[in-house]
Amino acid sequence: MPEVLVDHTDEGKTITLRVGDVLVVTLPVNMLTGLHWEVASYDREGLGPPEVDVQPPESGGAMGAGGTVAVFRFPVGTRAPASSRLVLELRGGHGRGPAEQTYAITLNIKG
Repeated sequence: MPEVLVDHTDEGKTITLRVGDVLVVTLPVNMLTGLHWEVASYDREGLGPPEVDVQPPESGGAMGAGGTVAVFRFPVGTRAPASSRLVLELRGGHGRGPAEQTYAITLNIKG
């Protein structure tokens, strides 16, 4: 399956996907702060449930050090054409209270 890669530089943009693609969202995170990225909302007909992973810096540094990223992999579903928003939020602790940061992109899914 083709992967469509996006990161923090794509915030606010419209991303074109095709049925069968995998949307891979990579965002920086520092686990030592207690903050983590959560999926706030997405169209469950356009995207399947994400696989989520936190990866240390490529240089082999400690988890939580600069360069640590959260990676979300969403399979693109069968609903097309469709336009929807994907919103991720950077939250602390148990996810209560306002988000520290919000990441949002618009998805344009084609058949």
